[in-house]
Amino acid sequence: MCLIVNPRSFRASRGGLAERAIELARRHDVDVIEAQNPAALSAALDRRLVAGPRRDLVVLAGDGTVQALIDLLVRLPGDLPMPRLLVLGGGRTNLTAADLDGTGDLLAKLEAAFTARRGPMQMRRVLVVEQPPAPARHGFFLAGGLVDETIRACHAWRARGSALRRGHLGTMFYLLMLGIGALLGRPQVRSPRLRVTAEGRGTLEGPMRLLVATTLEHRGGSFDPYAQRATPAGGPRFTAVIKGARRFWRSLGNLLRGRFGAHMTPEGGYLSGGSERIEVWGLNGYTLDGEEFDCDPSRPVLIRGGARFEFLQP
Repeated sequence: MCLIVNPRSFRASRGGLAERAIELARRHDVDVIEAQNPAALSAALDRRLVAGPRRDLVVLAGDGTVQALIDLLVRLPGDLPMPRLLVLGGGRTNLTAADLDGTGDLLAKLEAAFTARRGPMQMRRVLVVEQPPAPARHGFFLAGGLVDETIRACHAWRARGSALRRGHLGTMFYLLMLGIGALLGRPQVRSPRLRVTAEGRGTLEGPMRLLVATTLEHRGGSFDPYAQRATPAGGPRFTAVIKGARRFWRSLGNLLRGRFGAHMTPEGGYLSGGSERIEVWGLNGYTLDGEEFDCDPSRPVLIRGGARFEFLQP
């Protein structure tokens, strides 16, 4: 087993959590990788995975570190066995960890993992996001449209300020400012015009208020904004909603829980469900597990399902 820790991740960096996790790992003779950036993570994984037997990887970090790790693992030579993963939420939002029971008392879950007290396995596929010649990106939750624009604006605002801005309250305050500006007719972020075509679902075009896609199940929470329609096993689910969608604000609560009414159709400005192939035109950027990526709006971006990974339950 090997512990991967990003000591700069939001939760891991608070209260000495990263340091206590590393100390716990060393007491159990567990190898440790301190991954403060993708380059350090890549070099350490090359030494441990390519040259040796398969190891279970325990990750204490945020969604961005998990995304970087998955990107590296899918590029391993095909004759190497893929490691199993256990993801513990050391970041800010921790969507992947929450889907795999990796939140709560993280040190207790680490102790259980190191002493082989683990729950059943879970399988998850990754999202693959492609726009050649850029390399394919791999992750679990993609945001585009106005959601992506808002995430980027929030990242930029936090980066310019004090520790108070970078905390949870700072993020909530900034989102409140964005909401007030929009209500007063002075929006700081705008919905980009996109065309989304999903295999087996149809096409939606217009200023895109919401574009999200995932292979996560969003277990144990109220956030699951996808229509409950036939979905390929473990495949991508997505939702796209244009500005001016019929009865959007009245339907928002149901939308976030995946409860789609009869008016929430492509004709009404909504497109949602499962699809193995989603093509997006007009996209100049997206966030994948909280990491920002730019792209060319004059060419399509393809979102599809990728490799399956085994996840250990803490």
